[in-house]
Amino acid sequence: MAKKQKSFADKASGNKNKDSVYVKYVKSIQSEQTGGWRFNEQIIQMQKGEQLSAALKRMDEVANLVDIDLSQFSNAEKIDDEKLELKKEEEVVLAEDNSVTQEEE
Repeated sequence: MAKKQKSFADKASGNKNKDSVYVKYVKSIQSEQTGGWRFNEQIIQMQKGEQLSAALKRMDEVANLVDIDLSQFSNAEKIDDEKLELKKEEEVVLAEDNSVTQEEE
């Protein structure tokens, strides 16, 4: 018995989430330089029954998470690493001083 063949359209649409809907969102922005209007468009994935405002709010929250500045944490790690290196250098100097005093005795 032969296997039933799927068309390309069936294959392409078969893997999609059945509970989501895609909407084209067009936003108009007035240019500060020229004063003309620009239109930014994007495709938004929404859950079935979800309001557009809720989907836009969710996207803004995700964008805000990406914009969080975490440099203060990386600076703290660098400071900790520098302190650790200074301690190691002090230990090496102390060890060298101890070996020099032991040789003199």
